[in-house]
Amino acid sequence: MRKNALINSCYVCAAGAFGTFFRWLQNQSCFDAETGLLNPSALNYIVPLSILAAAVLFFFLVKKLKNQELEPPKDIFGLFNGTSILYPLAYMVIAVVTLVGSVVTLVNCAGEQYAAVYRLIAGLAAISALTFPVICSSRRRRYAPSIIGVFMCIPIAMFTAMLLLCYKANSSNPVIWSFWIEIITCCLCMLAFLFSAGFAFDRAEPYKAMFLTMLAAFMCFTTLADSRYIGLQMIYLGSAGMLLTELWMMISNMRKPAQAEAAPEEKPETEKAQVLEPGETEDKPEPTIQAPERKPKKPEDIDAVLDDCKKYID
Repeated sequence: MRKNALINSCYVCAAGAFGTFFRWLQNQSCFDAETGLLNPSALNYIVPLSILAAAVLFFFLVKKLKNQELEPPKDIFGLFNGTSILYPLAYMVIAVVTLVGSVVTLVNCAGEQYAAVYRLIAGLAAISALTFPVICSSRRRRYAPSIIGVFMCIPIAMFTAMLLLCYKANSSNPVIWSFWIEIITCCLCMLAFLFSAGFAFDRAEPYKAMFLTMLAAFMCFTTLADSRYIGLQMIYLGSAGMLLTELWMMISNMRKPAQAEAAPEEKPETEKAQVLEPGETEDKPEPTIQAPERKPKKPEDIDAVLDDCKKYID
């Protein structure tokens, strides 16, 4: 199933590249440079249409996977069962990118109006980066599933803080088109990480998790076209990598369902003739007297018998 995982991941990355380009194009041509207001243009609808097209594409990709009648992983140990040599390298690189983004955000937020929220985001991003390798190596069973589930819920808290920051920073902005992408991205990432954490709590819904993971990773790529601190950009990029890693593991660990062994057919019992035998208390039947079968005698035997009779008479 690695081929299917690679194909679906490439679809997400390609759609994310288009989404980033369309968002950049909208920022360059649809917003007034002086006032920041939205200019009337047909390009205003290109980003919503691209998001809708991506959602439809991901829906059919997940439906195609579902029609293959393969069994997806149901628990956390079956999910992160990576055996490739590049697998540890991949999740370590993603963790390093997220960790560097948290450090840069922590350094750049000094003197900001919402510095406390930035520090909270940086701290949660650092914890997410440090625990991500632990999550990806959960097949070694070093930690209980409940502990791994807590680690997987940390990105949810991080995106909650990012949603709060987006609301506070844009509360006085009348142009909702300038920040609605980030709001949708934070909400979808929260849902995607929530459904991924369901594997650790035995509440897995694999196909919903696949769809939300695809869409959230696409939105993380799309929102990179907006201007913000480079540290936050790296956190979004690292989050997209985490989501793609989880998507890859969900698809690559799908297996054929185990076929139940057919029960042996019961052979019909052959009917045996019932023989009635006398019991211990019953009288045994008397033997039947049958006359012996008489055979015709030969003429020589008859003459011998007549000679014997004449001897007795004489």
